[in-house]
Amino acid sequence: MKIIIDWLAVLRARRAGLRAKFALAAIIALAGSALAAEPYPDRPVTLIVPYAAGGSSDVLARLIGERLSKSLGQQVVIDNRAGAGSRLGIEFAAKSAADGYTLLLADMPHTIIPAIQKGVHYDPVHDFTPIGLIGTASMVFFINPEVKAQTVRDFVALAIAEPGKMTVASGGIGSATHLTAELFQAKAGIKLVHVPFRGAGPAMNDLVAGHVQSGFTTLATASSVLDRVRALAVASETRLPTWTSLPTFKESGIDLVVEHWWGVLAPAGLPGEIAARLTGDVKAILESQEFATRLEPLGVTVSHASPAQFLGLIESDTARWADIVKSVGISVP
Repeated sequence: MKIIIDWLAVLRARRAGLRAKFALAAIIALAGSALAAEPYPDRPVTLIVPYAAGGSSDVLARLIGERLSKSLGQQVVIDNRAGAGSRLGIEFAAKSAADGYTLLLADMPHTIIPAIQKGVHYDPVHDFTPIGLIGTASMVFFINPEVKAQTVRDFVALAIAEPGKMTVASGGIGSATHLTAELFQAKAGIKLVHVPFRGAGPAMNDLVAGHVQSGFTTLATASSVLDRVRALAVASETRLPTWTSLPTFKESGIDLVVEHWWGVLAPAGLPGEIAARLTGDVKAILESQEFATRLEPLGVTVSHASPAQFLGLIESDTARWADIVKSVGISVP
């Protein structure tokens, strides 16, 4: 009987030892995972710009990226992925990991493309997490100085006299500049030859060179060439505070109002704590007077909208542009 009792004691001791080993292993595993989970971010962050360098999105991405690098403590790398009117870059961002290391500098065409292009592989609302709305700006109509027009009415008269000959550049099929040009033609009763480029920057470069005669863009994009182009009108309700001599389209009898916007998005499913960190950093940048001062010459008004309000804008614009595209009859192959 004594031998049996001794073996039972040994078995109990072994079982206790195993439990202790398992407990120790669990503690070590937890400690290891805690050490492995470095605070966000622990490596560079990529900010995708779905256009070529030089356009308004690129300008704003570099301004906010420089400041985000400082606040995050990691470099923000600008990745220009142009193509299909910004669709390629947007789709790339939508398919990226929702870990905070891939962000998108989105703009208004984000909500236009699903209505105007076929085979789009992203949902402008459900495939993204809103981080922050950067700002808004009205579209300005520019022409090459060689065009014999001093006003919008002069330009419309030329287009009517030579239907299908005057050219209008855009930043790509389905871009905001393209859709604004289509709306302009519909409102003015004219027909222009659309010349798409891979971004608003290249479009403005060819406008300056005289390869195309006209084009819509924002002051942010045109800021470096304002002395080499002629602005005829701004698509806003009122004149720009920073350019009071530039008339609105409405003053010329054309009801054209188009307000462009830019914002930072992340792929859907971004962890809440990372989204909050990014939103807080972007908010701090937008509240900086220094940043607002940098945007003023570009004709961009800083936004103070919340992520929820930004999401609401994306939802409303997606529905609005779908209705406009259908009513105007715009189609893209």
